[in-house]
Amino acid sequence: MKNGDSTTVRRTTFETATTEFHEALRRNDAESLFAYVADDVILMPPGEAAVRGKKAMRDWYSGFLTQYRTSSLILSDRELFVSDEWTVELGTFEWGLAPTAGGDSVLDRGNYMQVWRSQADGEWRFEREIWNSAALTE
Repeated sequence: MKNGDSTTVRRTTFETATTEFHEALRRNDAESLFAYVADDVILMPPGEAAVRGKKAMRDWYSGFLTQYRTSSLILSDRELFVSDEWTVELGTFEWGLAPTAGGDSVLDRGNYMQVWRSQADGEWRFEREIWNSAALTE
């Protein structure tokens, strides 16, 4: 296989994983979402301490879902850096959030960076993320 061919395969496999990961987030489907999360994940939400490890991320996400449900998620301006072992994804987001207690939905906009790692079996796992909120609107 030529180097360009293997890069195309890695990118295609990555795109499948990240698409399924973000679809699970759109559906508020924790079980499907966490199938793509590495055990040593680090999540850096805006205005909060880093969340370290899959269990801690699961607890954080569970707490998040007690307050909000994802009503929409649009990722734009995506830029990918794909290598043999790692993929870094940069982009912008618009995340629609519906409060579980009712009331007006909010639209969170900002930038994000995700780092994914290819496993020995060829599957990709979500390893790191940081995002910021540039604007929160109703």
